[in-house]
Amino acid sequence: MTLIVGLLIAAQFVELRKSDQEIAEAFRGEPVRPVVFRYQQDGRTIRYIESARPDSDSLPVIVFFHGAPSSLSFFEKFFKDPILLKHARLVAVDRPGYGFSDFGKIEPSIARQAELLQPVINRYRDAPFLVLVGSSYGGPLAARLAMNNPGVVDHVVFVSSALGPGLERVYDISYLVDKPLFRWMVPQILLNANDEKLSHKKALEEIAPDWDRITAGVTFLHGQKDDLVYPSNVEFARKRLVNARVKEYLLPENRHDIVFNKREYMTKVILDVLVSYASPIANSHKKAVRLSLLQEALSSAESRNLHSFGGLLHLLYHEPQQLLPHDLQPLF
Repeated sequence: MTLIVGLLIAAQFVELRKSDQEIAEAFRGEPVRPVVFRYQQDGRTIRYIESARPDSDSLPVIVFFHGAPSSLSFFEKFFKDPILLKHARLVAVDRPGYGFSDFGKIEPSIARQAELLQPVINRYRDAPFLVLVGSSYGGPLAARLAMNNPGVVDHVVFVSSALGPGLERVYDISYLVDKPLFRWMVPQILLNANDEKLSHKKALEEIAPDWDRITAGVTFLHGQKDDLVYPSNVEFARKRLVNARVKEYLLPENRHDIVFNKREYMTKVILDVLVSYASPIANSHKKAVRLSLLQEALSSAESRNLHSFGGLLHLLYHEPQQLLPHDLQPLF
């Protein structure tokens, strides 16, 4: 009993995050050091980091979204990979409620998370190639952002991602922890993850009708022995990605551990995406999608009260989701 109490007390100080100062210290001596950014969106604070190189503006951009419990620090080793840094500008985000994005104040709605993270997409929308990498619970956020930004997001890499409603394990203790009698004993970082888990099925059901909005390329990386987020998530999403080019990497010996134990392999998959898709042909696809959206918008400009060509261009490049038909509008 003394040991259990001691572990519970010690766990209260575990937050799985690093402060700005700790990040700076972790990258001391590295040739490329990340820069920390913050912004305010609808009363919420969002923190993210970007690899800082003078010549990186012309490179593809890769944005990483972590799972739960976690933070942007989860991707620290990727930001120290010289090969990856040579080929892309890297970005990692603290999802709402995690890290230093209002720690402890989670946002259970995936659609709402995407709304809060839209400024990140806006910042990098003119990159020559924009890739979103979602790990575990970061996967559906990446999916929603791709749904909302056709012609802007070029590729999505789902790593052990929970995408299908109910296609993940929920332990009995999760319901117990949700009781007021027990919540006080659980560290905030685990409460964050537990609260998100118990609301995750509903959040995934809300975005389930919109998978056909994704026009980006898609790569799945999933362990076939994953008994936390089941491999059936890949099949669920693949069947609904009717407008996307899809590639799968199913690892027979891996569980929910790919980012930890297959980081180098994951990096090779990401680099393969850049080599295979970040080309003039792929970029012409991006322009074609934007042109298609513009043509649809022009044909219905009168009904949408958009009388200015300049206004249409603004929506096309800054709020493309507004150009979708009304029945495909986001669920915010």
